[in-house]
Amino acid sequence: MTPFAADGRGTERGSNFFLGFLFLPRRKREALSAVYAFCRAVDDISDSGALSREEAEKAFEGWRREIGLLMEGKPETPLGRRLLGPLREFNLPREPFLEVIRGCAMDLGPARFKDFAELDFYMDGVAGAVGGLGMRIFGCDHTPEERQKEFAALFGRAFQLTNIIRDVGADLDMGRVYIPESEMREAGYTPEDLKRREHSQAFDRLMNALYDRARLSYRRARSLIDFRDRPRLFSAEIMAHVYEATLEKIRREGFPVLFERVRLAKLEKARAVVRAWLYCHGL
Repeated sequence: MTPFAADGRGTERGSNFFLGFLFLPRRKREALSAVYAFCRAVDDISDSGALSREEAEKAFEGWRREIGLLMEGKPETPLGRRLLGPLREFNLPREPFLEVIRGCAMDLGPARFKDFAELDFYMDGVAGAVGGLGMRIFGCDHTPEERQKEFAALFGRAFQLTNIIRDVGADLDMGRVYIPESEMREAGYTPEDLKRREHSQAFDRLMNALYDRARLSYRRARSLIDFRDRPRLFSAEIMAHVYEATLEKIRREGFPVLFERVRLAKLEKARAVVRAWLYCHGL
């Protein structure tokens, strides 16, 4: 479940990420759109439900092979050829592509996580690696590369935790539980309670703990970026501000996520875009 796929099925135009793409120069917009298409294609292998496990594993292996060919400048698929230009222009490395495949392949098995160490490993694949590719395309002149990598990982985890909170009920419908068992125990909530969709005080404690962790990840990520690079990350901040607004709305409405998927209205999204612009320009 990459942030791209979790953000809405269908075309990229139907995704919250499209808002961020709108404000990019053409060459960067096209590069991110190609990366978006790759992430969606890989995520759909496990999420579409159209393939058996054996077929899905072969499809993932096919993408690993295609990434190898892409790095050699000899991609064979239309999407691989679409990625070739961005790969060369922005010097996109092999590892994040393989990490996306690794993370999405984890969804072939039962989604169960003992603790946050296991969940972080998953999120670094389906979200952090995507952020790493995005950072190459956005470009930062003043923030050291190691801090950029940490920013991408933290922002990716924040996005994914927001998805996990928002999609608790939808994931249950697919037989998936992304909430770590250790967090449930700490809150006094059980996997059986979750299966019964019990909205109790313990569930609220659990959701608030996840909310706090997501908010902290957003704050820690932003602290890593030199303020002079903020305008370059305006598109990323649009996405982040939309996700944060969704997170705040979920909490404000009392975490109704067992039975519904909270969405932002168009006006709420517009306000998030304005807040992102003000933040990136120090206002």
